[in-house]
Amino acid sequence: MGANRVRVAVIGCGSRGISHLRPLSEFADVEIIAVCDPVEVSLQRAVDEFGIPESFAGVDELLSATQPDAVIVATPAHLNAEAALACLEAGVDTLLEKPPGLSSVETRKLRDAAVDSGARGMVAWNRRFNPYILAARRRIEARGPIHQLVGEFHKSMTIFEDNNRFPEHFRDRLLFETPIHAIDIVRAMAGGEVAEVHSVVRRVASKYRTVHAALVRFDNGCVAQLTAAYTSGGRLERYEIHGEYVSAYLEGVNSGVFEEGRTQETLDVSAMPDSTIAEDRFFIDCIRQNKPIDLPAASLDEAIKTMALCEAILDGTDEEDGS
Repeated sequence: MGANRVRVAVIGCGSRGISHLRPLSEFADVEIIAVCDPVEVSLQRAVDEFGIPESFAGVDELLSATQPDAVIVATPAHLNAEAALACLEAGVDTLLEKPPGLSSVETRKLRDAAVDSGARGMVAWNRRFNPYILAARRRIEARGPIHQLVGEFHKSMTIFEDNNRFPEHFRDRLLFETPIHAIDIVRAMAGGEVAEVHSVVRRVASKYRTVHAALVRFDNGCVAQLTAAYTSGGRLERYEIHGEYVSAYLEGVNSGVFEEGRTQETLDVSAMPDSTIAEDRFFIDCIRQNKPIDLPAASLDEAIKTMALCEAILDGTDEEDGS
C-alpha cells in the first residue's frame, strides 16, 4: 500500500461491481488501479465511466499483472468463491459479494486460504451497515436484549426461469442468493449461536425450491422466524425486531418505525451513510489501520455460520413434494 492511497481492483463490472466502484471512486484514500470482467461491454463501461487505467478479462491475468492492496469481488453469485479464492491465496485482502460460495464447505475453504496467506476476507452483507437496521437495533438494545426477530425476503422465480443468469444447479439453491441477506442480518442481530432450526422447504409452482419457512432458536433465548418465497409477485423485504416492550418494524431497508408503549415514531437515519458506502469504508479502514475484519462486518468466520444456517433451513426440504 502506498503512503496515502489503497490500491484497489474490482472483479466483476455488472451492477454489483458498479455499486462498489461509485463510492470507491469518491474515497480520497483509494486508487482504483484495475477492473476485471470477461464481458467486454461491461468491462469497457467501467473503464470509461471511472477512468480506470488497466482492464483484464480474467482474474489470474489481473493478479499477475498488477499488485493491488485489495480487491472487491462482485461476480455473479455462483462465481464469487472461485474468484475470491484466487485472490485470498495470493494474499490479497478481499471483500466479496454474497454468497461466499454455495456451501459452508466452500466458505471454510475461503477462510482457510485467508488464514494461510494472511489476507483479510470480508463478505458484503451490507444489511449489517444499513442505517435503518442500525438505528432500530440501537434503540431496542438500549432497553435490553432483542428477544424475537422476523426476517422476510421474497422474489419471483419467473425472473430466473426466463433467463440464463444462473446455472441449473444454483436455481434450486436460490436461498443463497438475495434471501441470504435476511438470514445473515437476523442471525447477527440475535447475538447468539444457533441452537435449533425447524424448517419447511417446498417446491411450489416450480421444479426449484420456492417456499422456505424456518423457526430458529438461539442459545441466548432469542427466537427468529425466517421466510423466503420465490412464488411472490415481486421483490419484498421486511423485518421486525422486538425487545423489552419496544419494537421496530422495517419495510425493506429504506424506511422504518419504532414503537414504545403507545408512541410510534419514524426512525431518523439522517446522519448515517448509505450501507454500501459504510461497508466499503469499513473494509478500506481495516486495511489502512491493519485491523482484522470484526463486527459489525461479516468476516469469513461469521460467513461460515450464516452459510451453515442456510444449509440447516434447506435440510427441511420435502423431497417427495411434487407440487
